[in-house]
Amino acid sequence: MTEAEQPNDDLQAAMVGNKVFIRVSGRGSFKVSASLKQFIMEVTSKLPLSVVVLDLADCIGMDSTFMGVLAGLSGRLKQFNQTLELIHLSEKNRALLATLGVDQVIAHYGNSHGHELPAEISQTLPIGSATKKDLAETALQAHETLSELSEENRPRFKRVIEYLKADVSRFE
Repeated sequence: MTEAEQPNDDLQAAMVGNKVFIRVSGRGSFKVSASLKQFIMEVTSKLPLSVVVLDLADCIGMDSTFMGVLAGLSGRLKQFNQTLELIHLSEKNRALLATLGVDQVIAHYGNSHGHELPAEISQTLPIGSATKKDLAETALQAHETLSELSEENRPRFKRVIEYLKADVSRFE
């Protein structure tokens, strides 16, 4: 796949009953992480949702910020008896989750896992609308979550966390 053929990074959401579906297209990256986190936090606090389903059929890769945000959201949702599920997970993306231990804290499936995906998307989430401070705080929280997830991640992200803490402090 050439760069011109790769999908743009995009998040689209739809509500069906007590579920929210979010399609992740392109890369699951720091660029979309703050918008994803904000949207999920808002809808799960306002609506009686039981499950948040991320459809990763069109997700061509994930970075550590995105995976850390997913791990953090999964833990938060569990506190409120809600679930985060990843569906249509490619083997490549499953391996990425396993590298950081995220596969141990999030339900993930290579198929639809019985979810009937909505044909109509009701909302495109704003990408790139987060402030630099929001992006830095989201990245810091994501990497702290990953460091807490496994002993192997601590040295891996120690310098990243130090850098992000300094970055966040510049905005205060």
